[in-house]
Amino acid sequence: MKTPQYENVIDIEQYNKKNSEKAPRKKVIIKTFVSIILLLIGAYLIYLNRYNPIMGNLMSIFLKDSMLRKPSTITFDQGIQYEFKAYKNNILLCSRDGIKAIDKKGAEEWSIPLTFNKPLIQTTNKYILVANQGGREINVVTNYSIVSNVTTEEPIIMAKINDSGYFAVVTKEKGYKGKVTVFNPKGHELYRWHSVENSIIDIDISYDGKRIAVATVDTSKGKVSGGLVFFNLTEEKPYAGILIEDTLISNIKFYKDNSLVAIGDNQVISFSPQGVQKWNIDYAGRELQTFNIDSDEIIVLALSQKKGGNFLNNDSIVEILSRNGQKQGTYKASGEIKFLDVEDDLIALNKKRDVCIINPKGIEIAKATASKDIKDIDLFRNKREILMVSRNALDVLQLTKSR
Repeated sequence: MKTPQYENVIDIEQYNKKNSEKAPRKKVIIKTFVSIILLLIGAYLIYLNRYNPIMGNLMSIFLKDSMLRKPSTITFDQGIQYEFKAYKNNILLCSRDGIKAIDKKGAEEWSIPLTFNKPLIQTTNKYILVANQGGREINVVTNYSIVSNVTTEEPIIMAKINDSGYFAVVTKEKGYKGKVTVFNPKGHELYRWHSVENSIIDIDISYDGKRIAVATVDTSKGKVSGGLVFFNLTEEKPYAGILIEDTLISNIKFYKDNSLVAIGDNQVISFSPQGVQKWNIDYAGRELQTFNIDSDEIIVLALSQKKGGNFLNNDSIVEILSRNGQKQGTYKASGEIKFLDVEDDLIALNKKRDVCIINPKGIEIAKATASKDIKDIDLFRNKREILMVSRNALDVLQLTKSR
């Protein structure tokens, strides 16, 4: 009987030998793959719960050795009145003679000579707006040069620029309470509106440059009330108008989804893109010390209990709200909160001579004490450094770890 012939016959002993050699290697690969997956899942869960109080307390254990280190001090001429801003990786000094950018050791990077009576400066990620308050000239600067120059017909009251480079100017106007003019990033006029009855307190332009909101003050009923007027720049008349009785609105801000937040003297209010109120948070009799609405993620309020001009219990409360009006956290401070700055979800504040860094849950992650009175603080966009302004010097504080 003939033995059948097969092609590709496998030798079982050789097969088992080869696979026994491969098995440990496969196990190592599988274990490594599983470890990477578990690590990624763990990291994702930590990210999702980064503001959970339990997670916050755990993280504070790891961050307890974090501190603010002072690498450099820059002195300046006290005889010159400066406005200071952290801008990109530099520090801006704005005076009557123009603007100058210096590095963090005080060396000049660039300068633009201008003449101001009272300089007004505002910065975004890309743009610098400098206006002559009480004068008639506005300049927009980026990449170390002027990209837009506008001369107004009447004296400038205030001006504001958004992240896209659109800017609006409020000027005096004969026969009116004020005039708003909107310009594109090249300085071409897009829109103008005259306020007939009410003085203009603040303005803002939507990110896409297609709409503006104007905050006004109304005293026609014998009491102070805040007004909000919403405009599409393609339409002559406003598409929404709101009167908020017994509330003085001081500041407003559009966000990228075209919703708007208004800061009042006794409440904070949110509006939809259509100008409809979404939510409000009453201060419950507390006094607003300072605030920050620049972040796209959170709203930060510093509130205190006062009576007859004096603090009750000598305490202040920092409340951190989500964009939906939900409380994220609180931070209790002794004394008054004078200055506050926010970059994304990192909060810097000044109390007495202390500079503190907290997260949105109100957990303190770093602190430094100055040897002199603090006049202002400003976070750099990198969220690792803070500009601290005192009477005659600038200090750049660095967030670091001691080990």
